[in-house]
Amino acid sequence: MKTLLNILFLMILPLFPAVLLASDLEREQRWQEQVEENLFEGETLMLNDGNVDFLGIYTQAARDQPEGAVLLLHGRGVHPDWPQVISPLRTRLPEQGWTTLSLQMPVLDPQAELDAYVPLFDEALGRIEAGIDYLQEQGIERIVLLGHSMGNGMATHYLATTRDVRVKAFIGIGMSADKPQLRSVMDTAIALRKLALLPVLDVYGSDDLDLVLDSVGARFDAIRSAGSPRSQQIMLTGSDHFHDGSEAKLTAVVVDWLGVAVGRCWADNNMLAVKQRSY
Repeated sequence: MKTLLNILFLMILPLFPAVLLASDLEREQRWQEQVEENLFEGETLMLNDGNVDFLGIYTQAARDQPEGAVLLLHGRGVHPDWPQVISPLRTRLPEQGWTTLSLQMPVLDPQAELDAYVPLFDEALGRIEAGIDYLQEQGIERIVLLGHSMGNGMATHYLATTRDVRVKAFIGIGMSADKPQLRSVMDTAIALRKLALLPVLDVYGSDDLDLVLDSVGARFDAIRSAGSPRSQQIMLTGSDHFHDGSEAKLTAVVVDWLGVAVGRCWADNNMLAVKQRSY
């Protein structure tokens, strides 16, 4: 009997860290209440990743026939209507013909170290898939994944892991390539190399975080290696990691690139090549 118990213990022991490090659902609930109380544009909805319900904000395009939909993934520990980057894009892109769906990604206690988020990247997979499923249920086929900060790591992890062909392009805002030997799941450059022929837009500020600025070359090499001629890397001059005061510029860059990368005009452009440029 003792041997059997020991075997059972060894079998379930690997499951403990995943349970202990799961998203802080109480914090998610507080975020949900705050978002619902203050939301002025779009509508909240509850999605399910197969295990838990989580918040999404759906904002329809201001056109009868939208260009497509952008699925938004926020950064570390915040919510899907965060006032920096996420909320401006969530509300401005619909004005330009793109429906948006912003997801509540897994979060931890505010004091949690960066490395503590690594196990949550797998938890994020189900949430992203649920968001894509929902958009398809609305009849939207042209779906683009957009991440900011840590949302980029979760997005590229999803794309590299699933090879989901329903996603037609990826936009990363404030991406970084971290220490691959320690936490490769957070290293977007590793994942970007696996996104064969997927159009990628890499946007960063000239005054961005060091982790972002130090990995500009590594990310560009990874994007070029993936092989889509529609990919670009763009630096926003005078902007930082959160693009405060540059919301209009950021939206314009995203919308212009979407028109070339997955919009109705791209097929007519035969002179595309992977580019680096500033705006």
